Amino acid sequence: MIRSCDIEGSSDSSIRNVTPNDLSEILEEADIREIYVNGKAALKYYKKYTERVTGRSAICLPSTSSANAAWNMERLIGERQQIRPRLTFHGEC
Repeated sequence: MIRSCDIEGSSDSSIRNVTPNDLSEILEEADIREIYVNGKAALKYYKKYTERVTGRSAICLPSTSSANAAWNMERLIGERQQIRPRLTFHGEC
């Protein structure tokens, strides 16, 4: 969700001077039905900078960051598989 920012290491709490990505062109051109973000920090910045511009809410997935130590790979896969029935793919994936 962030094009650029100042950050210390991988600490989400240190994020400053955010420049958000402009999603308008891709959302106008592509048949995007849902927006997913990777973790709570991405959701926070999506809501702050992008949601009001796009008029679309986002679905928050558990972060795949190594800083998210509470979630191992098996747990991440299980959580994301629960979301899969909501997805519709056209053509090959």
